[in-house]
Amino acid sequence: MFKITNVETLGSDYTITDQNGKLIKTIQVVTHTDILNAALGAFTLDFGTVSAYLEKSTETLIGYDKIDPNKILWYATYDEEVVLSDVIEYAIQHGYDKIILEHLEDFADFN
Repeated sequence: MFKITNVETLGSDYTITDQNGKLIKTIQVVTHTDILNAALGAFTLDFGTVSAYLEKSTETLIGYDKIDPNKILWYATYDEEVVLSDVIEYAIQHGYDKIILEHLEDFADFN
């Protein structure tokens, strides 16, 4: 049996206020590794197929059915460091309320 995790508990919540302290929005920022670790970890061939892996992973997570997928900004980058304030500002301007950060491996460096 796998541990069940509510996706709304992952990552960190950032409260954004204006200059007067008035609440503008709260944005949840989660790394893709937070999601993988809460589910089954990275995909391996031990799972058989990607479909089987995804099906089993979703069984370990709850709360995702309450999330509007159109309000999630998936921010993938090769950069080691991310200016989070810039990403959050972009998310607010475009109506997102959740951000998933993914660091991509630059496989060109391995050649």
